[in-house]
Amino acid sequence: MVDAESIRRAPFASQYLSRLSRWLELRAIGLTPEHLHIEDGLRAAVIVMAPLLLIIITGERSLGWAIFAAFWTCLADTGGPEKSRRALLAGFVLIGSATAWVTSYIAGLGMLPALVAGPVLVGLTALIPLRWRGSALVATLLGVVAVVAAGYPQTPAGAIRLGLTFLGGGAWAALVSTYLWRTDRWLPARQAMAAVYARLADMAADLNDPAGDKSGEDQGVKHGQFRRAIRGAIERANTQMGKAAGRSGSTPADLKTALATADEIFHAMIALDHSRLIWRGNEHVETAVEPLPRLLAAARNAQLSLRGEPIDWREQAAELSALVKPCEGAPAGALRAIAEALSQLHAPTSGPAIIGTDDTAAARAKQILRIAVRTSVGVALVTIVTHMLSLSYPYWATMAVVVIMQPVRRMSWSRGIERILGSVSGGVLAGLLLPVLTSSWTMAAVIALVSAATIALRSVNYTVFVVFLTLLFVLVMHTLHPGSGIASARILDNVLGSFVAILATLLIWPDRGRSVGEFVPAAVSANRAYLEAVQKGDAQEIAAARREAGLASTDAEIAIHAPDSFLGSRPTAENLAALRTARHLAGEAATLWYAKQGG
Repeated sequence: MVDAESIRRAPFASQYLSRLSRWLELRAIGLTPEHLHIEDGLRAAVIVMAPLLLIIITGERSLGWAIFAAFWTCLADTGGPEKSRRALLAGFVLIGSATAWVTSYIAGLGMLPALVAGPVLVGLTALIPLRWRGSALVATLLGVVAVVAAGYPQTPAGAIRLGLTFLGGGAWAALVSTYLWRTDRWLPARQAMAAVYARLADMAADLNDPAGDKSGEDQGVKHGQFRRAIRGAIERANTQMGKAAGRSGSTPADLKTALATADEIFHAMIALDHSRLIWRGNEHVETAVEPLPRLLAAARNAQLSLRGEPIDWREQAAELSALVKPCEGAPAGALRAIAEALSQLHAPTSGPAIIGTDDTAAARAKQILRIAVRTSVGVALVTIVTHMLSLSYPYWATMAVVVIMQPVRRMSWSRGIERILGSVSGGVLAGLLLPVLTSSWTMAAVIALVSAATIALRSVNYTVFVVFLTLLFVLVMHTLHPGSGIASARILDNVLGSFVAILATLLIWPDRGRSVGEFVPAAVSANRAYLEAVQKGDAQEIAAARREAGLASTDAEIAIHAPDSFLGSRPTAENLAALRTARHLAGEAATLWYAKQGG
């Protein structure tokens, strides 16, 4: 059996960080350290440094838009097959160049055209996903280009130069990203898969802790957090696999097998968790459960090919099966299922991955249109307010509106709160650094480091990303247009834009979505359907029902704890009781299924 000395878990799998991740996820705030992309960050630093050094050497600060374009192109690169990446980045660079040219030209025609240009072009770019699937982030970034360009009014000749500068910076970034410095497109999927096994190992460690046997609301919430964290990690891994596969759907067999294995182990551990009061004290079951954290940590390391000899999973599964032999009932069935699932890691097959259902075309179109209207109106309001207040960098406020606007109110709220926190923190940090960065070359070195950190952390946590993003833009703006008050202006503008974006989700074409009183009963119904499927015994029906039950339970948990819940109906005692019922039904279904397997 894998021994403790052979397992070295990465920092993100630590107990405290895992606990923080679960707590934040419950409140619709993502913390996914497994998505730290160091190589992407280093590549972004090289990309940003080229135009920056050109500006420092030549003194041509008008080339600043090449820095913006290069960085935004790095952000637009979300991975996937090379062909689709090249098309996506080329589309962003070309449309972005045209957007910068047209918007800056219109803004140069006078105050009224400048006030109209940003909102109109933001609304138009927000509609791009209607015709171009997978372009949501590109559409958002094009909206950013539009509002920033509206803050740079130009003559006809100046607008052409600005557009060409954008084209040069964006083309440079696209060239490096897709030809000169390619990265492993499957790495994000493997990192996401490693996170699944890290969270499974955390849950297995909790199974070994008798303190987790206590009943009560707090303990129920804790167990619910484990389930939600793992279900969310599984869905993220599945999404990353689909993104990397592209339209071909071709996915490495080991990833598909790892995902199916994790899903089976997850539900087996739900059964063990639900029946822990029954098997606690049973020496045979406790002996079989004890090595699970080490095995799952080893599986996590295997996904990232960390140090250590390759693991013979058939041998590990055989040893676990030997420990399970004296066990009986549901624990025996669950542990045998875990052993069988782990054995599949030895010889991956090309079985199907877990595929999610997509929104209908009509619902998707309505969602895109709602975002376009909200964003356009929000940008118009902020543009008017910033001009009335004579703010120095009004486009920072309008930019905040564009990037915060989300299709779901809950996500807009959490994104807005995170952006305010990140902007304040990043602005304060920039204010502390600027007085000591007196050399252009020192400034360039710091900008390179901050660029690397910003891109590397962009998928880890939005607040942390905004901290470095704020620091980056303040430093770049100070390099291009030296002056005082840049950091405080960034804070003020982002806070203003964030508040307007949050208000826009409430007042402009509001969509409150389902309430807590709807989410929780839906979770109960889904878990009851799961239990009924188990009673029937159809394996395919069970697999589909248990996934739907897991997703419904996750939605219900988040609806109760989400940051905007105070705007809707507060969870009642009946809601909380119903959520406990949903958890209980899920445990009963899993226990019944593995009891059948246990003989």
